[in-house]
Amino acid sequence: MRTAFSLLFFACFAASATWAQTASVTEIERAMSFGTRPGFAVTFVDTDVRLVNDVWNEFVKNNFGSKLKKGKRNEFTAPQSRSTSISTGTFTLYSELEKVGTGAQLNVWFDVGPFFLNRRDDPQRTDEALRLLRRFHWEVRKAVADNDVRAEENKMKELENKLRKLRRDNDNLNKDIANFEARLKKAREDLAQNEKDQEATLIDIERQRSSVEEAVRRRASVQSEQ
Repeated sequence: MRTAFSLLFFACFAASATWAQTASVTEIERAMSFGTRPGFAVTFVDTDVRLVNDVWNEFVKNNFGSKLKKGKRNEFTAPQSRSTSISTGTFTLYSELEKVGTGAQLNVWFDVGPFFLNRRDDPQRTDEALRLLRRFHWEVRKAVADNDVRAEENKMKELENKLRKLRRDNDNLNKDIANFEARLKKAREDLAQNEKDQEATLIDIERQRSSVEEAVRRRASVQSEQ
């Protein structure tokens, strides 16, 4: 019973994960520079717009052999794009990227000449476009994951550097303690010797006092001879 429940759980989890990835790329009818046209929306949750933009520029170059250029409004265009998945000939790619909450949304239109790519006019290539954009969505997620790894690695390096500094400080402190202990030992030895020297000097002073008194008596004896 437990095994059957586990299998059902994992099947539901896999299905929900697949649905979530599929739902991230949808077909849309949206206003752009040529009016309202069919296109595609790729949504990203908790993703930096700048990261999506960087990956999108690279994706267009690698998959469509073209380069995005600033167009009308907030659109970017990539003319003379090529991909057999989208069209037998060249096509113009239009896209706009917007920030949505803590995430982003990329809107894409494929102008294949007679029409903007859509399911009614070309269902097969529409499915291919969806597949390409899902791969782009995956590449963005991978870039986010790569950035997360780099960020965590940088934190690790900072902690390792902190540990190295603490160890250096520990070594220096131990050296300081050893030096202080050596100086303290020497000071104690010097203190003990100082006390001995004081005692010896007191004895010398008493002896010298006797010598002074003897010299004073001799002088008095000489003076009395006048």
